[in-house]
Amino acid sequence: MCGIAGLFAHRADRPVDPDLLRRMADVIIHRGPDGSGVHVGRGYGLAHRRLSIVDLADGAQPMAADDVWVTFNGEIYNFPELRAELEGLGYRFRTRCDTEVLLHGWRAFGEDLPRRLRGMFAFALVDERTRTLFAARDRLGKKPFHYAELGEEVVFGSELKSLLQHPGVSRDLDREAIGQFLCLRYVPDPRTVFRGIRKLPPGCALLVKDGRVTERRYWQLSFAEPRVRSVADWSEAVLAKFDEAVRIRLMGDVPLGAFLSGGVDSFAVVDSMARAHGGSVVACTMGFEDPAVDERPYARLAARQCGALLHEGVVTSSDLLDQSWFDEIFDEPFADSSAIPTYHVSRLARQHVTVALSGDGGDEAFAGYRRYKYDRVENRVRGLLPRAVWAGLGLAYPKLDWLPRAVRFKRTFQNLALSPAEAYARSVSSVLPEEVEALLTPEWRGSLGDPLAPVRSAYEAADGPDALARAAAADYATWLPGDILVKVDRASMAVSLEVRAPLLDHELVELAASMPSAMKLANGETKAFLRSALTERLGEESLARKKQGFHVPLRSWMAGSVGDALESSIGSGRTADIVDPSAVRRLLAEHRNGTRDHGELLWAVSVLQRFLARWT
Repeated sequence: MCGIAGLFAHRADRPVDPDLLRRMADVIIHRGPDGSGVHVGRGYGLAHRRLSIVDLADGAQPMAADDVWVTFNGEIYNFPELRAELEGLGYRFRTRCDTEVLLHGWRAFGEDLPRRLRGMFAFALVDERTRTLFAARDRLGKKPFHYAELGEEVVFGSELKSLLQHPGVSRDLDREAIGQFLCLRYVPDPRTVFRGIRKLPPGCALLVKDGRVTERRYWQLSFAEPRVRSVADWSEAVLAKFDEAVRIRLMGDVPLGAFLSGGVDSFAVVDSMARAHGGSVVACTMGFEDPAVDERPYARLAARQCGALLHEGVVTSSDLLDQSWFDEIFDEPFADSSAIPTYHVSRLARQHVTVALSGDGGDEAFAGYRRYKYDRVENRVRGLLPRAVWAGLGLAYPKLDWLPRAVRFKRTFQNLALSPAEAYARSVSSVLPEEVEALLTPEWRGSLGDPLAPVRSAYEAADGPDALARAAAADYATWLPGDILVKVDRASMAVSLEVRAPLLDHELVELAASMPSAMKLANGETKAFLRSALTERLGEESLARKKQGFHVPLRSWMAGSVGDALESSIGSGRTADIVDPSAVRRLLAEHRNGTRDHGELLWAVSVLQRFLARWT
């Protein structure tokens, strides 16, 4: 796991400043504290920060083979097989690391190279023979890649802060990206908060040649053709692929461990590691002072069952309020507050291991989110009444707070009056567009575009035959790469920890996408199939617990010291140009007196304020 940066000029005679490249790399030293490298060629430069995982002695980058140079972030888990294939074609290797596979693979496979890779990656290589820059990002978006076109050259890097070292990169804000952030808590690919910088979308490659910059998609997840198999056959196939995904992620020359919570996914990962490892697995868990949200007792049971050596930590109130690291690591507005406990469990893990496996991806692959269940029900009943009737009910009963919690669907009546895509987009939004619009200054109010368009478009474009498939496809395109994977990447790399996610192995994801949706939500239960498949391994009692996840007390934060800090500073700085201070104070007053819970929106405003102060 590393950090990459570089630039590529359209003309070979354009000078390149090596000091600029060093600054671009050094600003992301947290991604690679073990070494650094810079290479300058004719009209281009590559930079690298290394976190040594494989071939500790000979894996320094940028790396070259003849006239091809590469800077690479990630892990290629099938590199032994690819190496053997390339050696059979006559290519000679001088290292044991996976990076060299990219160099010879480019010569052998050309632009088809990313399709041959199984792993997580973001890389950029320069072919001096053809004066070509070729870059690619892994299928699910586990590793980040940002780039900007500056007229005469293209500049790129793992994080925005690398690009901001370049004097030609503008810090002008993208207003539509701000609107998306305030609604969704993150800025979806391919936008960034800065108008001139773009994210390379997951499953895409970038080609710069002959003065042209082109993106193309090399992989697209499909839900179009569910396969017919017995439950027993599906269980055997999924568990075999899952175990393989875990096993290949155990490669490395450094200590490995895992995150272990009280949930199914991380428990299954640690159990599979123990089966493959043949010994005790190092696992880390993070608890809270409040017993109601403390999952350490369940993590202890899981560790005891699979023989893991468990390290525990506690996130205290002072830990939650100390965010001195947050603004430095998140160089784009990001308001998923669970990033804070994710950072603390990563910091705990880094005391014991260099690589940790996680359970991320299980909810998208096997229908673990409750919203999937609700969306399916909404799609079934939408046609029972005219939309005008549903709309009227939505106005009369906007929150359904009078219903028992077990049957209270989020914004149900409002959603039933909308198209399925629009309804799902509003369901996954943290804050609705109209609520955001009411908070903005008149200058910004009419310039946000359609903040939920990325989610709606992904839902509409999905090739799935049913509501669950379309919802999962939308999450794979937006929520997963924009929120979950950004959170884990930035929080873990802040402490130089590599995190690997077996449940995001693309072959396992493709297998899960070919399963009938009815199996995943059997009897209306989330993750029904996976729980059933794992019963013999993990036991019924362990699988009966409901998903909990990290809970940050946003409500009390915003009613207390965090809200006080926001109120005292909201009228100053650039935030006051975007957000109406009087509207923020009104929301704070309603939040404090219990009229409404505005915790998510107020936290997003607080994050935006700190981002603007630090990065603009």
